[in-house]
Amino acid sequence: MNPYRPHIPFRRTRSKYHAQPVIIDNHKFDSKAEGAYYILLKGQGVDFKMQEKFEILTAFKFDGKRYAARSYTPDFCIYENGNLIKAIDVKGGKATLTTDARLRMVMWVNRYQIPLYVARYDYRTGLFEETRA
Repeated sequence: MNPYRPHIPFRRTRSKYHAQPVIIDNHKFDSKAEGAYYILLKGQGVDFKMQEKFEILTAFKFDGKRYAARSYTPDFCIYENGNLIKAIDVKGGKATLTTDARLRMVMWVNRYQIPLYVARYDYRTGLFEETRA
């Protein structure tokens, strides 16, 4: 141990939104709410994909400066007969959507013309309430 550097014990880091990560079926979820929604979809036998990335703004150049592409990644994408029919973004408890998150969601809906829902998890009842984004 270095005598000039004090020993700082290891601290478990949490997300800035205080979500607790969870692992279910060898899949790591950012929160317990996402894990609960995964179990719900799996139990219903729904065809879905997790964390699928979508481009919402292509890269471009303007006035000699290059701007990177922007993307949005919903938590779950629901498919029917191989076609994407809706996307779900899971929020735990009374988590509020940031202005940036709302903007990305609106841009995603505008570009892909597919409904996007915010599923809010009630930890006391174990139920989800889905609202359109």
